[in-house]
Amino acid sequence: MYYLQDLHSQKKGDLLMKDFLMQIKMFYDHLASCGEVISKPEYVTAILNGIPSEYELILTIISASTVPYSVQNVSTVLLNAEA
Repeated sequence: MYYLQDLHSQKKGDLLMKDFLMQIKMFYDHLASCGEVISKPEYVTAILNGIPSEYELILTIISASTVPYSVQNVSTVLLNAEA
C-alpha cells in the first residue's frame, strides 16, 4: 500500500526528467516485486500526474490521443521536451 500511495504522489519538482521517470519506475518495480501488478495506463497516469504545468501542452496531446501512449512513448516525449 505504501508503494502504491507513493507511486501516485510523486512529483517531478526540481528533478531532471530522467530522474523523475526512474523514480516512478522504482515504485512500479517495488510494487511488482510485492505481487501488485500496475497496469500500463495506471503507470502512464502516475507519470502524467507528476509533471509540472510547463508540460501542459504535452499532457493535453497525450490525454486527447485516441491511441493510448505507451510508457516508453510518454517517456520519450517528456525527455525530448525537456531537452
